[in-house]
Amino acid sequence: MAQDRQFSLTNGHAQLFNGSVYVFGFSSVEKNAVLRIYKLNQQLKIIDSVIKPLGKTPVDQFLKISSDTLHDYLNIYLQKKEKKIVSIYRFDKTFKMLATIENVDIARLNDISDFENELFYYKNSIYVVKNQRDSSGLQFYLNKYSIKTGSKNFEYDFIWQFPFERKNIRSAHIFYADRKIIFLYVNIHGPKTGQWILSVNALTGKLIKGTKLNEPEDLSSYEFGSFIADSVKHSLTMLGQKFMSSQLKQSENKLSITNAANAWLYLVEIDSLYTVTSRVGFKLPISEPKTTSKKNTSQFVLRINEIKKSNSGKIVFNVDVFKNNDNSLTFLYSNTSSYELKWVDDALALEKNTISANPQIESFYYSTDKLDMNGRLAVDSLKNFEKLFYKNMTLPVLKKYKTNVSGNPLWVLAKSNTKKNIVTYSYLSPVKKIYQVKLIEEISKSESPIFLNWNADHFIIARQRDELSYLLKSYTWLAE
Repeated sequence: MAQDRQFSLTNGHAQLFNGSVYVFGFSSVEKNAVLRIYKLNQQLKIIDSVIKPLGKTPVDQFLKISSDTLHDYLNIYLQKKEKKIVSIYRFDKTFKMLATIENVDIARLNDISDFENELFYYKNSIYVVKNQRDSSGLQFYLNKYSIKTGSKNFEYDFIWQFPFERKNIRSAHIFYADRKIIFLYVNIHGPKTGQWILSVNALTGKLIKGTKLNEPEDLSSYEFGSFIADSVKHSLTMLGQKFMSSQLKQSENKLSITNAANAWLYLVEIDSLYTVTSRVGFKLPISEPKTTSKKNTSQFVLRINEIKKSNSGKIVFNVDVFKNNDNSLTFLYSNTSSYELKWVDDALALEKNTISANPQIESFYYSTDKLDMNGRLAVDSLKNFEKLFYKNMTLPVLKKYKTNVSGNPLWVLAKSNTKKNIVTYSYLSPVKKIYQVKLIEEISKSESPIFLNWNADHFIIARQRDELSYLLKSYTWLAE
């Protein structure tokens, strides 16, 4: 089911913010550009709007509008053609305009041009992992910055720096922060080999504790997955894929998971004292079509994309399955499956289930083009293997996933076709109990399509249908 809403806008754009969708773009009044911003509810009805004249500048002198929601603001960026300065229109969660910031040098936009990719925003703070190589090796630092003001371009004051131990750290990933604490997933090779959760005081930058995910003598690799941070009980639950020492040894550049019979998951519970209270492993048999050919190979990595815990202690989670057939470090999205951990005789047990690829998903975006980035997850060397489990994808194929009332999985899939210059959105769902791929939209990239994942039951596809018309379509999941 779809609901349409059309706006008379040029260079339109759409952004989700604080439970509403915002649509903005240009219109022309007496040949001069006017910025129009609309706030919509779930029925795509306008509930508020702002109109800002932009002086004596024609619409065709502006580039495409961009936006973000950094630091819990709606930030809209306007740039004129052949100009290296940007105007920023900033709103708070109530749609109150806080500032109009003019003439910001694009090189200084948000003042984070020299920051590395490993950064994390929490309210008015930003946490950044930096590394620096010197004569003793690779040194890692966690830096905290705080924005100076919300009424100007985001510039930051340095607050503190936490230097990691100098030796043997391979990588550090920030995955949670609140006003009291920051959690990092850290991979160490050397005397303290293993995967650690570092707890750092958010106010002082002092290390509270390092908690090892694997036991002292366990050489298995506990890869980052998903987590539940309970702010009431001050506890942390970690769930991810585990590789036995016979399968993965980064120090020896060894990965031996070809045609493995099983994949393993771990569940680690950490209490308010940052101590491991339970550590459990679960086996998932890998189901692959049987073949007599010795040339057929497969490797699987699993990303946990959602985890929920009920009051009874049951844990429900989704697993994104990535696979390759060439023993490389490039894995392609192949499936998503839902699982449950239930208490049976005072122990958590994984319901019988398997890991497998989905041929319909694989055929949906199959390509012989080695530069095709659809559904592709890759690292350049085995020393960066752990980054497969948390790095952002260039072109994710999976846009939305859930199970319906009958427990059947449903997908919304996307595919970018560079040669045809189009983006395709499709359902994969049962039709009379037979799974079929059904086209939702096929849109030219020149229309700048945007997919907005609004909530569990709705999503929006927005695009510039023609020069003067910006179109939103709100979709409800197929009922079957």
